[in-house]
Amino acid sequence: MEQRLIEIVLPEGKGDDIPELLHEQSLAGYWRDSVGENQARIRILLNSSDVEAVLDILEPYLEKLPDASALLLIVEASIPRKKNDQPQTEDNEIDNEENEANNSTRISRHELYADISANTGISSTYLIMVVLSAVIAAIGLVRNDMAIIIGAMVLAPLLVPNVALALASTLGDTELAVKALKAAVVGFMLALAIGILIGFIYTVHLENPAIAARTNLRWSDLVLALASGVAGVLAFTSGGQLSLIGVMVAVALMPPLVTAGLLFGSSLPVMGFKALELAFANVICVNLSGIVTFGLQGIRPATWWEKSKAGKAKSRSLAIWISLLILLAWILLR
Repeated sequence: MEQRLIEIVLPEGKGDDIPELLHEQSLAGYWRDSVGENQARIRILLNSSDVEAVLDILEPYLEKLPDASALLLIVEASIPRKKNDQPQTEDNEIDNEENEANNSTRISRHELYADISANTGISSTYLIMVVLSAVIAAIGLVRNDMAIIIGAMVLAPLLVPNVALALASTLGDTELAVKALKAAVVGFMLALAIGILIGFIYTVHLENPAIAARTNLRWSDLVLALASGVAGVLAFTSGGQLSLIGVMVAVALMPPLVTAGLLFGSSLPVMGFKALELAFANVICVNLSGIVTFGLQGIRPATWWEKSKAGKAKSRSLAIWISLLILLAWILLR
């Protein structure tokens, strides 16, 4: 099992009660030393599945200490291999088993949040990647070249803001939700604008198979997007970023957006809106399946008042996405 190292820096003489706070947690190692004038350092080695419970205990404790901070570090290897051989009491045995069931296959909520939040936002790199992937997708669509289209899918950074929006809905985090929504809207509008511009320059035709395939929303597209949304969330929560490449190809957001732009630019607005239906279907399914998957994996805030807030936000989000999905289903049945 992967291990993590929590490194805490705090004022000398403080933190003596941390071992007592963590006495019910399974730790592989615990060390304390001095790191300068009036500062102490505590290092805690533990399995990745135990990180979330430990950080939930340490966070409110460290907030009360001035100049105290904690870092979470990935441990590539430890020699000799440390094992969590701390005895368990009868009272916490069931709780630990339940936590292991929820957390054994995923990274901690704190690690997940930091990873997704750091990659969500409007930056120059994000905008450049959207422009480049949109141009590549347009070339691939015009030439009916699937290899080029797949390249655009892999480059496109539009999946991360949608996963971030699902996580924000799960945790009731308004700040992350606004950040993710802004990034998603800007990325979508920029990709659409690139498509429209190229559509003005080069008129596309519906006989093109790559264009025609993205103007027909089918039931299989909804199933594919739902399954891909689950896979995308699992890739993030397991720390397996490489598997995201396959998800980006499966739940492609860039090609239907660029297709819509090409059709609008070529004075084919009706078919352009049909291509937008596919893009919106993917967005709806990714967010819906993402919220459900985060919830099933036990990702939730630590305190009861945060859980209450998150529960309301999650219910509202689910209601919105399910309503939109029903609307799409109605469109398919027309």
